[in-house]
Amino acid sequence: MFPDPGSLPQKAKAREDENYTFRHFLKHQTKLASEQVDKQVFELEAKVWKRIDCTKCANCCRVISPVLSEEDVTRLASHLGITSAEFVAKYLAPSKDEPDFPWIMREKPCPFLKDNRCSVYEHRPQAFRGYPYLNKDKFVFRTLGMIERLSECPAVFEVWEELKSATGFRYRGR
Repeated sequence: MFPDPGSLPQKAKAREDENYTFRHFLKHQTKLASEQVDKQVFELEAKVWKRIDCTKCANCCRVISPVLSEEDVTRLASHLGITSAEFVAKYLAPSKDEPDFPWIMREKPCPFLKDNRCSVYEHRPQAFRGYPYLNKDKFVFRTLGMIERLSECPAVFEVWEELKSATGFRYRGR
């Protein structure tokens, strides 16, 4: 059983100090090399995905507005049988933060979420193809992003919590 996605923001907020302390521990205090932390994350991730079914959750598609590249727009528009301009007008807003991804989905939940599944899965935006990005190298250098995802994704929350134990982290509180 995994955490209720609706409870994640409260759980992440309640552990905010602990999570930033753990981030500091991973970056500056653990004796583990970055590659060793990656290995632990990959092992924990494999274990966690056996307990968590994304299609029973789909929280990411409810609470995150993905950014899209021009290629994403072209691919999705083509799949839907409309022009890129029509796709932009119907679904997107300009994204100011990322030059490589000039568009952001305008509404939440994602309009392509149907019965907890992505109705455009094979054509989904590039930014969502690797989400929640647990299986990428250099986890230690991506911990701020992971802390953000603690309130979005039960898998990230579970891996993060299990990683605390696996690395020998002990939170002493304030």
